[in-house]
Amino acid sequence: MEDFSSEVVNCFVDCMYTGEIEMVQKHIFEDVNKMAHAFKVSWLSKKCLKFYQTDILNFDTNTYDEILFACEIASRAHTNLKQTKYVKYFVKSAVSWKIGKSIFIQRYLADFPQLSKRQLNMTLAIAQNEVNLVANCLIFHLSATLKSKEFDENSLYLLKHIDLEKFARKFPSNFQEFSHFITEISEISSFKGIHPILEKLVEVNNNPNNKMASKFSDSKRIESSDSSESEEFSDSDEFGGGAVQPDSAISTASDWTKIPSESLKETMVKVQNQRQCPNETVVEMVTTSNDAGKLIEISYHCLVSRKSVRSRLFLRCSDHKLSRWSYVVEGCTEFSFGKRILKDIPNSKVKMWKIRKTSSNIVIVCNDENVLNFNFETDSIEEYKESSRKWIKKPKFIGFESQFSSPTFVKVI
Repeated sequence: MEDFSSEVVNCFVDCMYTGEIEMVQKHIFEDVNKMAHAFKVSWLSKKCLKFYQTDILNFDTNTYDEILFACEIASRAHTNLKQTKYVKYFVKSAVSWKIGKSIFIQRYLADFPQLSKRQLNMTLAIAQNEVNLVANCLIFHLSATLKSKEFDENSLYLLKHIDLEKFARKFPSNFQEFSHFITEISEISSFKGIHPILEKLVEVNNNPNNKMASKFSDSKRIESSDSSESEEFSDSDEFGGGAVQPDSAISTASDWTKIPSESLKETMVKVQNQRQCPNETVVEMVTTSNDAGKLIEISYHCLVSRKSVRSRLFLRCSDHKLSRWSYVVEGCTEFSFGKRILKDIPNSKVKMWKIRKTSSNIVIVCNDENVLNFNFETDSIEEYKESSRKWIKKPKFIGFESQFSSPTFVKVI
């Protein structure tokens, strides 16, 4: 009893006398459940599980912190008490999260080096079949630590426990990008403990049941000339290791392309060569809703060292009433929303955006208001300066995904 507060002990005793859990509250629930487990009171353990379903998972505000509270309870119950149903019910609750599974995993892994194995296992459980969500976060983390002499312990752990077979089957092009990335950084640095993982990647890619196995195992690269202006991608799925799904629709730059509401699939737009401004790419975009907590992902696909590389810009509506928007420039800024704010966003439902990317910066205009001028060299975090260089080249394709409840329209100039 010494490990529990008097409030928890009194609640436990009341449960034993009454056979009910009326005194149980959210802040002491976990300890009451621990006591029920320690003293093998099975009926109370069952009622605690029911309380978790009806009260803990009944989110009041549906914020990240509230969902995280439920997540950690489930994770600890599974690891410490061997109560597996908590994780099962938590993962099922993901359909009700306003922030979405992808955003939750990104934030959950934000402090990646300090996470415990319990939390890494929980991440994999939350992702379930969407293994690409974990892989993308891992790539982001490793991109920021390329100067390290070896993989950190948590990176190796995830690499060993990600279901690579499932990843290759469900997300073949993402898996190809992931495979190329892991192989490349293992070649340029003296990483330890990576050889068994590389062997597994080769094995998976040589499996004929995996759609894009032959492309990776044959190590086909897209050839380019010395002039970046003359580089051309094939319109087929020979797009190398980029994030283009084989069935993604590709539009031409002169079209207005509709991005479906709450889209889970990347919509691709091909970039035309502009001789007048060879290093400039302009995206015009119309958003027709301001859903708090929702975001738009813009992916710039280009060739770097004859491999396709994706650089992503995220725009997120943090507070629709205050017209507060934040942004993340992958490989340049923190992967945490709310730290970098777009200035002077107009308070209107329909917004006309113009996003101009050059070899040196990204400039964003919204309803004729300049809201961002981000310089890759001076505005990037110091330790990300190396990875920020992938933004220099002009993209060949631009991909769009939107979590907003109404459609978004885009045009690439």
